[in-house]
Amino acid sequence: MRMALWIGSGIFVASACSSQAPEVQQELGHAVYITYCQSCHEAPGTGPRLIPAVLASRLTAVRLYLYNKQQMPYNAGGILSDEDYLNVTAWLLQRADLLGPNELLTVDNMDTISLTSPIEETPRPSITP
Repeated sequence: MRMALWIGSGIFVASACSSQAPEVQQELGHAVYITYCQSCHEAPGTGPRLIPAVLASRLTAVRLYLYNKQQMPYNAGGILSDEDYLNVTAWLLQRADLLGPNELLTVDNMDTISLTSPIEETPRPSITP
């Protein structure tokens, strides 16, 4: 089954494998990472380490997915299947503790997954005369 998701003025289509188990998605995503990403994002690669702060720069899972799909692998964005991009995004998020180990990343939930924690407000000091 394929589903469309509206992003701003554009649409993207991704495979929705609702019957896929989260652990299968993680295994498939890890395999994609090893094949297409590891050589740049692990030592001595030229890409940044994909630590939580780097992933959080995309703000939401859907923005990370779209970035990966459009830009990765470097200079070859779009060469993987939608499902491969979804699986590797899920693996990256789970590895960074931004997605639960038993949570499946889907087209339906990726726009609700924030990669940043809410900014904690610091109380203003009270002014006493």
